[in-house]
Formats: sequence, C-alpha cells, structure tokens
Amino acid sequence: MNNVAKVKAMTGDKKKTFEGGVGYQMSFRETLAEFFSLGLLNGNFYQSQEEVLKNAKDIFERALKEEPEFATKCAIYGNNVNSLKLVPTVWLVYLSTLEDKTLFKKAFPRIIRNPKMLHDFMTLARKGGVREGLGRSIKKVMNEWLFVKLNEYQVSRNKGKLSDVIKVTRPFNNEEEFQNFMRYLAKDELSFPRAVALKTVIENLEKGIVDLDTLALIEKNRLQLEELKHSTKTLSDEGKKALYEKMYEGLNYSALILNLVALERVFATKTQQVNKWTSKGAFTQTMVVETDMPDDVVQMVVGKLNDVQAYRKSNMLPFALITAERMVVTPEFKTAIGNMLKKVAGEAFAIDKNISLMVGVDTSGSMSSQLTDSLSAMDVATLFGALVKKSHAKTNVFAVASLIKEVPVRKQDDVFDMARQIEETRVGAGTYFEQIMDKYNGEQYVLLITDSESADNLERKWLNTKKPEGAKLIVWQLMPYHTKLSKDPSVVYVAGYSDRLLGLVKNIMEGKAGQIEEIEKIEL
Repeated sequence: MNNVAKVKAMTGDKKKTFEGGVGYQMSFRETLAEFFSLGLLNGNFYQSQEEVLKNAKDIFERALKEEPEFATKCAIYGNNVNSLKLVPTVWLVYLSTLEDKTLFKKAFPRIIRNPKMLHDFMTLARKGGVREGLGRSIKKVMNEWLFVKLNEYQVSRNKGKLSDVIKVTRPFNNEEEFQNFMRYLAKDELSFPRAVALKTVIENLEKGIVDLDTLALIEKNRLQLEELKHSTKTLSDEGKKALYEKMYEGLNYSALILNLVALERVFATKTQQVNKWTSKGAFTQTMVVETDMPDDVVQMVVGKLNDVQAYRKSNMLPFALITAERMVVTPEFKTAIGNMLKKVAGEAFAIDKNISLMVGVDTSGSMSSQLTDSLSAMDVATLFGALVKKSHAKTNVFAVASLIKEVPVRKQDDVFDMARQIEETRVGAGTYFEQIMDKYNGEQYVLLITDSESADNLERKWLNTKKPEGAKLIVWQLMPYHTKLSKDPSVVYVAGYSDRLLGLVKNIMEGKAGQIEEIEKIEL
C-alpha cells in the first residue's frame, strides 16, 4: 500500500459538517438505516424542504437499484420499531415498480397497518409520480390485505377512505361477512351490527338523547369520539358530560392522549384565548385554565394513562405525550403521563446499577429544527436525556453547545421538569463536542443525543483520552444529515425518536447487536 492509499484509509470518507466540524460520509447501508429511522423532515436546520425531498428521491431510487432487500428490512424496522409511516409507505410504492413483486408482497402487510395507510399507499401510487396507476398485481395485493384485515370496527370507523379504495381495487370475496362490509361501503347498507349501532347513536345524539341505551350501544360497539363529535352540538352540558365520561372509558391509548384536552374543555370552568406559533404559521387557540372534572372521571382517565400494556400496544412515539403534557391543566394527568414514560423507560433501560454513564444532550441552535408543528429536536433530546437519568441513578447529564455544564437533575424529579431544566441550562448556541471529554471522568459509556452537526473534532479527543477497556461512545441521532462523527468501532450510532430505542442502547452496552445488525436480522 503506497502512502496516498494509507492516508486515504486513515481518513476514509472524511468531510466537513454544515457546522464546519470533522465528519464522515455514511456508507449507503448506514444512510438507509438512518433514513428509514428518521424519515422526512420539513427541511432541517441547514437544508430547505426542497433539498431534503430531492435527497430522499435519490435515496429511494438508488436503494431500488442497489439494496432493495436491505432497504425493505429498513422500512419494516422503521415502521415497526420507530413508528414511522410515510417513508416506509413511499418505499412500498417504489418497491411495487420492480418487475419481481416478491419483496413488495412480503413487505406490504408488515408495513400497512390500517385503512388510512392503505389509502395513503393508493394515493401515492396513483398520484405520486413514482409509477403510473396501480396495475392488476398491486390491486391484488391490496385486496388480499382487505380480505385478511377488515373487521366491523375498521370498516365503520374508516368508511370514507375504504370506499375510495374499493372503487379503485374492486375486491371480490364470497365470504358473507366481507360481502356485508362491501354493501356498507358501496351502497350505505346497514349490513352489520356496528354500522346499525353507529347510526342509532348519531341519531339519538342529534336529538339530544343520552340515555342508558345510547351509552350501552357506545360501550358495546367501541364507538369512538371522532365518529360522534359532530353529533354533540345540541347536547346539554349534563348530557355532554355523561357522554364523554362513557366514551373515554373505551378509548384506546392513542385516542385518549389526543383527546385529553377535549375532555378538559367539556368540564372547563375557565378558558382563555392564546396565540400559538407552529412551523406553518400562527393561529388562535382556546386554552383550558380551570375545570370541575369529577374525581371519578379523573381517576378513570389516570388509570388508563397508567396502563403500560396499552401504551406499548399503541406503538406511539413520545411526541404525543410531550404535547399532551404541555397542553393539559389537570395535575393528575400531567403526573400520569410522566409516570408512564418513567415506567417504560425504566423497563427498557434496566442496566446494571453500577455502570457509570455520561449523557451529553446537544442544546445547540441546530437542535431547534422542528420535528412536528409543535416539537423540536431539542424537545425530544432533552426528554430522552431525562429518561436515561430517571432510569439509571449513576448517570451524569450535561448540556453541551458552545459551552458544557452539568445539569443537577435528580432521579426523583418529574421527568418533564428534568427535561426543561436541561433545555434551560445556558451553554450558548454553537456545537462544540470536544469539550465533553473535558468533563469525562472515566465512564464506561458516553451517550450523546444530537443531530451530529459539530463544529470541531470529538473523534480526536475521544480516541486520545484514557478510557476503560470496551468503552463506547453512543451517538443517538435525531436529524438525517448522513454524516457521522467517527468511523472508529468504539463509536456506535442509533437513530430514531422512539423511547423503545432505550432498549437498543442497553443492548449495545451489553455487547449485543446495534441498529444495523437488528435491521439485518429481520426475515423477509
């Protein structure tokens, strides 16, 4: 090997980050793992949405040519573990363009979870510019999904979207129940019990009737708030309270979290108008200030909020929990949401109590990039930093940006208060990760929660610092810039927004598979 080759081998795909720091270009497989774990953003801190979308198109097209099987595994992982919907669904559209439909057929039922996703796939396939129309083989796969997945709840809950789907795919199955579903969707026939119950309840509510029979129909048929909201305008205050109390007993976890504020509004005694800003602009919102919610209703909701199994089944990202905690005014609701996150994090991140861990939370300016209309990468990073501390007492948490400061959070503090304390620690807006090693005290593991856009060279400091044997720097990435801070095997990467990834971090600490290895283990 000549000298030029030796230098190239040492430096690898070294490049400057947007901040001007030392970074490395990811391999294409690493890029795919990151892309399907983080998804599409509304333009990150340094890139416009147009640049992000063009980059996504390039990744999809290259994956289709070079890595269709691995990309399919990434899409399944992104959907099942990181709860992403759009990017895995778009990948299915690209996958459907291959002449050999084997991968598409295997992946479709593992990614498309509900009628809304089925409708989204159809819309993207017909109008997204990736393929021209659906074609017989694609319609067949969609119809097979309908034959297997449809039930009374899904059909009556998603009537509009499913009606659009069957007009295009024209499914046919002789099974009687399926024929009843089709008559309901195509001809509006009340051909199964839940459809009859839904119509009866809506008619009663529009007449102002909330009697025991109406409430029993709601409970028996799991009628959802979104199905009935439009019918409650004529109800008295007492009728509305009785209705909401019964309905909230039957809400699944996701629906409960999304409708906590709606429940508070029903029992509100004081509200105020406030102006809110989102990534899409300003709007005026009615905020609940005080409620007279009965204790039995509060305790019923708290009991549901504390149901760990229901939370896991929902496959939720913590975004909705963060937003709900900020919006609700009922103290018991706030506490229950924090306790839920503490429970699931504690179970996922049950590492040996004697392990020493340093956590650096990036609070620099680029972390202000929006992940949703109301939440930034900073919001998620600070929450994850708080959850790690909550789960493991022998953890020291630092806010890092232009400066670095230890944040004196205590394990017994409320998790959201801990997150706010991390965010409010004043360390400037730059991104200088080398200084993490100035505070390093020989911990076995360093966890950096960041977008990886450093302005210096953490790798050099990490590699040259005296460390215990087997020490690891684990970089938890929240933004898709397709660069990494080091190519050294002691630096390990995970990407995503799910609190379930705390379990992956634990596995890495225990010498088990990392994210790419977890993806590769998926069987198709």
